[in-house]
Amino acid sequence: MRISEKVVRVGLILMVALSLYFSYAIWLSPAGKSSISVDETNTQMIESQSNRKTSEVFLPLHVTWHHSGTIQETNSENLVYRLQLIIDKARFGKLSEVVSGDESQFEQVKNLTSGFELAYNAPFLLREYKEAFDLDVDVSNLAKESENMYFTRIQFDQENKKIRFLNYSNHLVYEANISLNWEDINKELTANDTKWTEMSTEPSTIDTQYATKHSIKLKKYSYILSQQPYTLFRNAFFQKPDSVKNNDESNELIFYGGNETMSIHSETQVVDFRGELPEKKENASVFSESFPYISKLGSSLGNLRYFDRSDNTIDYRIFVEGFPVFGTDSRGQIGVEVGGETNGSVQVNIQTSLNTIQVPIPSDEEVELASTNEIIQQLEAKGADSNKIGSVIVGYTWQNVKETNRVVDLLPEWYVKYEDNWYSANDLLEKLPGLEAN
Repeated sequence: MRISEKVVRVGLILMVALSLYFSYAIWLSPAGKSSISVDETNTQMIESQSNRKTSEVFLPLHVTWHHSGTIQETNSENLVYRLQLIIDKARFGKLSEVVSGDESQFEQVKNLTSGFELAYNAPFLLREYKEAFDLDVDVSNLAKESENMYFTRIQFDQENKKIRFLNYSNHLVYEANISLNWEDINKELTANDTKWTEMSTEPSTIDTQYATKHSIKLKKYSYILSQQPYTLFRNAFFQKPDSVKNNDESNELIFYGGNETMSIHSETQVVDFRGELPEKKENASVFSESFPYISKLGSSLGNLRYFDRSDNTIDYRIFVEGFPVFGTDSRGQIGVEVGGETNGSVQVNIQTSLNTIQVPIPSDEEVELASTNEIIQQLEAKGADSNKIGSVIVGYTWQNVKETNRVVDLLPEWYVKYEDNWYSANDLLEKLPGLEAN
């Protein structure tokens, strides 16, 4: 036998052995079982490399492009980021209120024929947007309280060279002239690396969003599951993490320091932090008050972005390919509630999970989803009140793989915000008779 043939044979044997080892590590390894280590020397302890920036966490969620009589939309985070960089260099005129409470006028002004829109899934503060992206928007024409105006959509009108902030709930439009590099904008919008979804030009049942024109296909993903060390959350949430102690006598892990406590539930892996804000700031918002906690987590939990808000509660989620992840027991999510005072200190409650997704496993499997209007029609046929439907979006459902604790599937599904609660469309169709009966 030639030496080269022996080398090839030995190489093949080694490759097979490695394949068997990795299969064991993923599918059978006992490390995948639910457990929480309190050993600070654990090799799994990986501290955040750098804090997250406001421009990353509060980046708009998708872009809608109006051109040549068509409407297209994409969740591409890379495109939104590149467009925002161009916007950051724009010159703005004085912002003024052009529509206030007039629904018919609002409908006329918001119609866009040439340009693009950046949108959030939930209301965002105008002043927070300005600060997050360091925009030199002139608000001297506005009343002082106007900077507390919420919006969900920003229009960039190429034909009229205008920027508009739209508030659908109160039918408000703030507008200013804008000098924008449209040549660079159009280069980004026409780049070949962006996958666009064609949207219907007909008015949508939900006025805050556009409806897909056809069914859509999205990839299914699998990810290797990772359990983060408790030190990540201790260092991000506690004001004095080095002074934190833990209670070894409890069935659950409990950490405490000053007026702050954090418990970790062994069965669900849910992290529950209760404490107080370091200081009361004038003109603070739930965005600015919750952001420092998210920022200090860095990228350890994945691509965390602002997703939803209700009064004094804000919801940050992991995003995969521009779509939010939904899971039980706070998986893929960080919920922050800020409010209420005790002895002059503002209270804060944070819930999240030790578990996160880290390494994608390649897959070519696709899932076809019905169009937006088909989903709405199915819901209405089951008795849904269209006035209670706040949003219909695509999200990825976190599904545990029964055969292993080390891998999770992410399945694309339609998600519906109904009466201010999020449901997968399939779950909502089952629950509607009971919900409407109440």
